Amino acid sequence: MNSKFLPATTLALFLACALNAQPIEPPAEGKIGLSLSTAATASGKGDLKANGTTYQDISVRNASCTLNQHLALGQRRRLSLVLDYERNEINVPTSTPVPLPERLQSLGASLRYFQSINPQWMLSASVGAASSVTENGLLSEGWGVRASSTGIYNRSRQLTFVFGLAFNSTAEDLRIMPIVGCDWRPTDKWSIAIGFPRTGVTYKLNKQVSLNLAVSGAGGAYYVKDDPRPGIAPRSLADSRLQYLDLRLGLGCNWKINDTFRISGTVGQVLLRQIKYIDRDYKLRSEGTTPFLSLSGTLSL
Repeated sequence: MNSKFLPATTLALFLACALNAQPIEPPAEGKIGLSLSTAATASGKGDLKANGTTYQDISVRNASCTLNQHLALGQRRRLSLVLDYERNEINVPTSTPVPLPERLQSLGASLRYFQSINPQWMLSASVGAASSVTENGLLSEGWGVRASSTGIYNRSRQLTFVFGLAFNSTAEDLRIMPIVGCDWRPTDKWSIAIGFPRTGVTYKLNKQVSLNLAVSGAGGAYYVKDDPRPGIAPRSLADSRLQYLDLRLGLGCNWKINDTFRISGTVGQVLLRQIKYIDRDYKLRSEGTTPFLSLSGTLSL
């Protein structure tokens, strides 16, 4: 990978792995521990450049859904069963022959385990599998394994550290990654997070509403069965893997309506978008920034 873009790529993938490693809050009293989260993100039109050729007016829409069942195993141990689906729609002008698939989709399941050692220390581990493909072939192709192991240390009520390792068999640049992050809460209203679940600053207006400014990463690796545009790229893209990456800077608002439902919205800029065909030495990279809008909601039962 070009060293100029390695820090950005590392940060985005680091954030994604660290998010999967985070402990999930136990359900409120009287809840069965089942939660459903949905999210939708849309970006404006932007340009992608590859091998000196610029492809204009390309936008991406994303939708995801996560089902989580929390299981308590005594006072100090917890399990979380997670099923998640994600879909990216890549929109290009019909008159422009761009070597990109129309969609990227992924369906996966994972098991997460949390063990509280004492008031300061918690250990976490997760393992799962997912099918990630372009166009069709979901569940029949594109399988990979994801796993992580982390330690969480609460030094005080104001400062928490997390560290460990994450593994993704479908990634190329960073298949095994270190996880290092911290969360600092200097006051009851302000908090600063580095690496989990994002890097940014949060301000609590009250118990229900908070604002945040954060850098976050999104993406994944997908199996490409057929060349989406034969003859456009320097070599055939069939039977390859596509690695997709977005690096975003956004201003968000989170509203906890009650113990059952919460919603959030984020508006900002996609700082970097990169689509790389692994093992084909072919990469498309954004020129400039692109606006985006994201909305999400969580129902807890």
